[in-house]
Amino acid sequence: MSELPPGWIKVNLGAINEFLSQIITPARQPDDWFEVYSVPAFPTHQPELLAGSSIGSVKQLVEPGDVLICKINPRINRVWKVMPKAKFAQIASSEWIVLRAPALSPDFLRYYFSTPAFRDLICRGVSGVGGSLTRAQPKRVATFPVLIAPINEQDRIVNKIGATLARIEACHERLDRVLDLLKNLRQSILSAATSGKLTELWRMKDLSDWTTERAEEVCEKVQNGGTPTEGFFDQPNIPFLKVNNLVNQRVDFAGKPQFILPVSHNGALKKSKTVPGDVLMNIVGPPLGKVAVVPDTYPEWNINQAITLFRPSPRITSGWLYYLLCKGDNLAAILHETRGSAGQINISLSQCRNFLFPVPPVAEQREIVRRVDSLFAYADALEARCVAAHAKIERLPAATLDRAFRGQLVPQHPEDEPAGVLLRRMQAARTARSATAKLPKRTRKLKMTKLSPETVLESIRFLPTDQFTFDELRSQLAVDYDVLKEAVFTLLSEKHPALKQVFDPEKQAMTLIRIKP
Repeated sequence: MSELPPGWIKVNLGAINEFLSQIITPARQPDDWFEVYSVPAFPTHQPELLAGSSIGSVKQLVEPGDVLICKINPRINRVWKVMPKAKFAQIASSEWIVLRAPALSPDFLRYYFSTPAFRDLICRGVSGVGGSLTRAQPKRVATFPVLIAPINEQDRIVNKIGATLARIEACHERLDRVLDLLKNLRQSILSAATSGKLTELWRMKDLSDWTTERAEEVCEKVQNGGTPTEGFFDQPNIPFLKVNNLVNQRVDFAGKPQFILPVSHNGALKKSKTVPGDVLMNIVGPPLGKVAVVPDTYPEWNINQAITLFRPSPRITSGWLYYLLCKGDNLAAILHETRGSAGQINISLSQCRNFLFPVPPVAEQREIVRRVDSLFAYADALEARCVAAHAKIERLPAATLDRAFRGQLVPQHPEDEPAGVLLRRMQAARTARSATAKLPKRTRKLKMTKLSPETVLESIRFLPTDQFTFDELRSQLAVDYDVLKEAVFTLLSEKHPALKQVFDPEKQAMTLIRIKP
């Protein structure tokens, strides 16, 4: 934004950060417990509680109210606030950039670092080849601008954002419940359809003319497919369907269509020729229960061995077969008989041929299908509205944060102390503390790790390979560049060095190699 709201200021992140890195090696205190802020634990919103013996790398000490910005793949929005302290030491992995600004609202800062604008900024200056290997550079992040509101306005913004996000989450939950209700509604419709209740008034009599018959008796054909020995082709020939072409109970052939030659279609795979109106179901999962009616896009198709076709006959319609298979009663009845390996579950062609289908008169089948189509169309329309609402709600948190840091979410109060005055007071207090600061007393249990060459060597033991870059070592230790460089040079210049430096032609960079004793 070009103009700041009244009373706001813009400063570099480093100008407000009072965090001084103190590293610790929890493995040296194997019987102590630690509250660990790790990247894998972030989605749970709860730090891990671990014994020192199970923590294999050097960590940094953090305090309640510290704000953590994740270095790894910063496109993923991971910003965390350290919780009030319990009885265990609070530590964080070196994959977090720590911001400590006691005079500011940590939640205000947490929300600011979660804005799309800050996320775009941090993503511009990453290092690494991509994805999870990208890292934000702490020195660069320290130069990024931070917008600071008056302290009273910070509290108003935090309260408003919290209330707004809570309402957004409640909307999410309500929409999810509606989607679940629609799923249950479809199953109820299918239950009423296959039991005869849906057409009870239309029929005006009992179910005496309904029969129950095996699939191979009432269908013209029940057959699975195979694999062509000639392979697949991308030019139009005979379209070939696999399980991944059965999407949302429809045939989806648009993504990566594959074709087979007529010689396969009319030869080895002749038995699995498929025509429009056939009903397909996968027999290899998970998940089982994918069903689709073959469309008339092509006059003939073919299928692989993981799909079975059910061809309608004069006594059973395509639509009725489709809804019977979607209902899934036959699958549910034989799930305990499924077999497979390596995570797969399979049902056999013989099991498919033995499926038991209720078979009403054809006229009633058509009436049931017409009614189910109509009810499902209504459910589909409701679902589409829910999905559209979900998409809009997904954009609301970012829009809320954007408004908040444009000064548009809560009113500004002229009587609020300007943020500039607060910043000058923070700087004065920081200067005074620096002038009179004494080294903090260390408890007996909390043994701090000094950055000696021995400490560096101990950290190197936890690196996954013997060859590594200076940046990889630094990410393990989370310490100042120059301090670590001095320790590494000391190790390289020893009479019997534990490290050597070589040029890696693949990385086009100097790397360090651990020399084993």
